[in-house]
Amino acid sequence: MKIILAVDKNWGIGKDGRMLFHIRRDLNHFKSYTLGNICIMGRKTYESMGGALPNRENIVLTRNKDYKAKDAKVFTNYRDILAYVKERCEEVFVIGGEKIVEIFLEYCNEAIITKIYESREADSFLHNFDQDEDWSLSEESDIMVENGVSFRYVTYRRKNYGKD
Repeated sequence: MKIILAVDKNWGIGKDGRMLFHIRRDLNHFKSYTLGNICIMGRKTYESMGGALPNRENIVLTRNKDYKAKDAKVFTNYRDILAYVKERCEEVFVIGGEKIVEIFLEYCNEAIITKIYESREADSFLHNFDQDEDWSLSEESDIMVENGVSFRYVTYRRKNYGKD
């Protein structure tokens, strides 16, 4: 499993259920990875998007046992999601929010992060991979600029993933 998210320079990912930045190039980057694959998200992320992402299998994790989504599979237990995706051949991406990433972090071996070099007020944050000695930086793009916002794509990989 992989995490894919955009963060500001303080690892902020959202405010009031909305993304901090809307960078077209980053949205295309996200789409290029997730299209045709499985996206795991929380209910708030699902609702903030107005429904499922097209041409992807959308999985929503919620505590609400009565929650229904017409265009996504709904689970109330993360272990059931792990069992479900284990049988699938598509890549699996955890796309947020903060609590969902925390739940699935130990099962992920890669994090594809768009690092945005400015900050905005945020109320949800991503795990700081730069400060986690179990993860290492494996790739980074050149810095890009869109509408005055500087960013780069950074990939982290878990050290010793799958080794006992």
